[in-house]
Amino acid sequence: MKHIAALFALLGMSTMGWAQVEPGTFSVIPRVGVNLSTISGESLTTDVGTMKSKFKAGAAAGLDLEYRISTPFAASIGAYYSREGCNYKDNVLDQRELGTYNVFSRCYFTIDYLKIPVMARWYATDKLSVGTGLQAGIGLWNRTHTESQKVKVGESGRYTYSSDIEKANVKGNGLRNVLWSVPVSVAMEYERVIVDLRYSIPLSKVYRSNGKNPGGGERVQCWSISVGYRI
Repeated sequence: MKHIAALFALLGMSTMGWAQVEPGTFSVIPRVGVNLSTISGESLTTDVGTMKSKFKAGAAAGLDLEYRISTPFAASIGAYYSREGCNYKDNVLDQRELGTYNVFSRCYFTIDYLKIPVMARWYATDKLSVGTGLQAGIGLWNRTHTESQKVKVGESGRYTYSSDIEKANVKGNGLRNVLWSVPVSVAMEYERVIVDLRYSIPLSKVYRSNGKNPGGGERVQCWSISVGYRI
């Protein structure tokens, strides 16, 4: 009981830090930031092996329109450009059989989204807030970039690398046009400058399911951090 009482006392003290904010106020908050994303379950299969996905950095920019419902509560709708996707782990050539192999490296999958988050936000103080809601991600553009090099395995097990590197950019097929997610945000604000850390919990799979393509469990996992300014 003492721990519960202390928790309520702490929450009560936190609400004393609110600035005087008039309910009914609209704010425009432009933001710029970076993403760190990957696609769970995504991979590329080559004649050397399977290249699994890993995290990839990307840019994000947009704005929110926020309405202050009451002193601690607000609602917002936003629109963002967000570059997401994944990098792939490089091939590891451990073949001992004679022959020539295509070895892939520096490969990545990029998807550009228009993200539209609708969120509710609770201001614990005038500087600290948390929010969540529902977000639609509309696919705008995508490409898979690959780089490969021919490697010959000789009789002594020696590798001979070709000097030519083949590069390719291929548009992906079977991607969903809209992905749904639940954004979870923690933000700090000082002198109208807002730093927002956000994770989007994926609800939709990346690929469509149909009779020919049953689809897998691939989902975009995305962390983002942004800096905004309240106007």
